[in-house]
Amino acid sequence: MKRLLSGGLIAYWLLISPLTAAKEIRLKFFIISHGGAADPFWAVVRKGMEDAAKILSQRPDLKVEAIYYGPTVASPAEVVKLLDMALAAKPDGLAVTITDAQVVDEALRRIISAGIPIIAINVPDPRSPSEKIPYLCYVGGDEYLGGVKAAEKFLEIAKTQKIQIKRALVAPQEVGHVGLETRAKGFLDIMKSKGIPADKIQIFGEDPTKSVEILRSYFVTYPETNVIFTLGPMGTLAAMTFLTERGLAGKVLHGTYDLDAVTIEAIKRGLTSFAIVQQPYLQGYLPITFLTLYKLYGLMPINDILTGPMLVDKKNIDQMEKFIFK
Repeated sequence: MKRLLSGGLIAYWLLISPLTAAKEIRLKFFIISHGGAADPFWAVVRKGMEDAAKILSQRPDLKVEAIYYGPTVASPAEVVKLLDMALAAKPDGLAVTITDAQVVDEALRRIISAGIPIIAINVPDPRSPSEKIPYLCYVGGDEYLGGVKAAEKFLEIAKTQKIQIKRALVAPQEVGHVGLETRAKGFLDIMKSKGIPADKIQIFGEDPTKSVEILRSYFVTYPETNVIFTLGPMGTLAAMTFLTERGLAGKVLHGTYDLDAVTIEAIKRGLTSFAIVQQPYLQGYLPITFLTLYKLYGLMPINDILTGPMLVDKKNIDQMEKFIFK
């Protein structure tokens, strides 16, 4: 039978074929992220993780348990504490976000030295191969390309609407998050290459009121600003609050990253032009599947798996909404 199966079907056959009729294998995996409990992005990641464990556990000889942990407030230092907890629990593998490689480096190397395989998700270690943490692979978006695509989309919209971008703003919502900084750099590089004044200001996802105040202050100094690019749902909330109270919603071009109820409604109403998404469901689903295959058969992708950037606007928002809130 095996000889008749193509490569893709072989992988499927391995997953559904019992390893043995006598012994049940139990595997436990963790996903540990920097994502705070209030961020809806991580609910979708958790959903993907849970679905993968449920599907894999349909094999009569295999039970897969997957558990998500994240700090109340995004913090690399808190992630280290969770990693220490994970090591003590001796899981069969884990997936982790690497928002600050320097902070989590020692903890992750200890886990790998203990024989626990690691997959990076959402944010990889950006350092050179000789310096980076030796995880198995990365599952997530290309952050720089996401920023580039956002800038290009704003330029396309401006051309279509025959408006001039006078000044552009990008606003990361977490301090020290290398992924957000990389998105911002891609955006700024394109805007500045076109001769458009562009700035980056820090807002705070856990404090929307403070973020709105920061945006108010910026617009007092630069009232000509007519493009805002936020980098996640918590940034979208602050931007929509500010633009609505100032009567600028729909007049200042706004684009963002990732989807939640606020962002979806803003896209439908034309207040937000688009969102760049990185398919968080896959960032939960694929690592659990890959870690299971690795533990059972030593199988692992030979390259990183990119889940983004993907652009969502009015054309495909209904389809994406059904998926996220299914």
